[in-house]
Amino acid sequence: MKCDYPNCNRDEDILFYCRYCHHSFCEEHRDPQNHQCPIFLGQSFPEQAETVAQATSAIMTGIQKAAEYVQKQAQQAYYDQLSRLDNKSKKELITRRLLASPDIFSLGSEALDLIFGFGLIILVFGISEFIFERNYWGFIISGILIGTAFLPHELAHKFVAIKKGQFARYVLWTKGILFTLFTLIFQIGLIVPGFVAIVPLDPRRKMTKKEGGLVALAGPAINAIIGGVSLIIGLLIKFAILPLTFSPIFENIFLKITLFNGLIALFNCIPLWQLDGKKILNWNKFAYAAILAANVLIIIPPLMLSTNLF
Repeated sequence: MKCDYPNCNRDEDILFYCRYCHHSFCEEHRDPQNHQCPIFLGQSFPEQAETVAQATSAIMTGIQKAAEYVQKQAQQAYYDQLSRLDNKSKKELITRRLLASPDIFSLGSEALDLIFGFGLIILVFGISEFIFERNYWGFIISGILIGTAFLPHELAHKFVAIKKGQFARYVLWTKGILFTLFTLIFQIGLIVPGFVAIVPLDPRRKMTKKEGGLVALAGPAINAIIGGVSLIIGLLIKFAILPLTFSPIFENIFLKITLFNGLIALFNCIPLWQLDGKKILNWNKFAYAAILAANVLIIIPPLMLSTNLF
């Protein structure tokens, strides 16, 4: 095939088509400038810029569609593979794919991940008492508070998700650990070393909005229950209805547990990002108002009694 550029007449197996003048050219003359394309060169600079922008946009759209198609095919292949496995093998496959994500990792088992996350949060809340003030009692209190709030909150999400037929596993989050370490150093920020990842065991059945809302509600709800029970016990001790040796100490511990659980729940009820509050509110406004009110109510008595967390 001959190049259409005057006096070139190069014989090529492949020629390049010019979308402006509709002629075909060899590799040397393929660009509009190189074959002095009268249509392209006749445009003003803004017109050329617009043409280039349109061409670039078309190319990017094509690349995006191709990427989406490849992703869809890979997802479908994964779902096909998943549908042929038993539950144990499904969980192993999902775990491998989950931990292949660049921002998610595991120390080997879910129990170790929970212990690591738990320990990191204790460190954030208790480091000032333990290192700077040598207040070992304050450090122990930190462990008790977090033990009654963090672990039940995460496990509630996990067990309700499993009840709804989902795979659920606590995993460590690299960026969240960096946020947590920032908070450890500057004493202000986010404390999110990990989260409960939820993936459908059956790819044909994803969680409904209601099921997602119930899973999200489980965390703040368990905090409200623990806080409410602790509040009752703390008040019974305070007013000598439940007499105990070292009553002021136990009264203080139970009121701290109430306050900490309520505050953790209220933070998670903020309807932003991927926090529980956003999912609950998207599902049911009444449920959101109820869980918000319950946790506000349980923290009022400890605050009125001037209870400090540490």
